[in-house]
Amino acid sequence: MGMYNDFLDIIKYLKSDEELLRLLYYPSENGNDIVDPLDNSLPNIMDMDIEEKSEIINKRIMKSDKTSDLVDEQICRIYVYAGRRSSERNYLMAEQELVIDIFCHSEFEIGDLRSLRISDRLNQLFCQERVAGIGKMDFVGARPITVPYEFTGYQCIYKFGSTKS
Repeated sequence: MGMYNDFLDIIKYLKSDEELLRLLYYPSENGNDIVDPLDNSLPNIMDMDIEEKSEIINKRIMKSDKTSDLVDEQICRIYVYAGRRSSERNYLMAEQELVIDIFCHSEFEIGDLRSLRISDRLNQLFCQERVAGIGKMDFVGARPITVPYEFTGYQCIYKFGSTKS
C-alpha cells in the first residue's frame, strides 16, 4: 500500500478505461459527419497497436502539469495527482485526496460539452468504488479552473482511505 502504489493503481485504472479514452481522444459531434466518441463504429483505442495506443494515452493522461504544448494542440487531457492528505481518521489511517484536472479544447467543448462528459465518466469510475487504498472512494467536489486560451478546465476531487506508513 502507500501513496505511491495507490496512485499507480489509479493511473493504471484510468489508462485502461475505453470510454474515458474515447472521450479524451475522439473529436466532438459538430454536424460534419463526425460521430459520437462513444459510437461503436469508431475503433477501440485499447485494440490499437501498442505504439499508437501509447501515444494517445500518454498525451492525454498525465501525472504532472504540462500545458506548454497545449497551445499548439486541439485535444482533451487530464492531469492526475495527489491532493491533501490528512490523518483525521485514526492513528493508522489517513484520508487521501485524488485531484483530476480536465482540460478540453474549445473544439471539443463547443461540440458536446466534453469536460462535463469526462467529469461524469470520472464520477462513474470513482464514486463509491474500490479503486485504490482502503475502502470506497468518495466525491469531494468539483470546480472550474484556469486554463490556457481556447480551453475549458474543470477540477474533480475524490478521497479515499490510505495507510499512514
